[in-house]
Amino acid sequence: MSKILAAALAFIAICLILVSAAPAPPTRLLDAQTAIQKIIDAYNRIPGPSVVHPWEVATVIDPNTFVAHF
Repeated sequence: MSKILAAALAFIAICLILVSAAPAPPTRLLDAQTAIQKIIDAYNRIPGPSVVHPWEVATVIDPNTFVAHF
């Protein structure tokens, strides 16, 4: 009896996980332009100036000759 109960609970748990992982209803889905606009609007709500970091020169590390000195 306990094996059947455990199997039933496992089945119910799997069903609940799959239902919660289902995609949103079509009314909740956003197109790409709307999603980008919402991200930009959320960013613009942050007060203060944006921090602009200077350009950095990329260096290539050769993994064959790289030695880490700690």
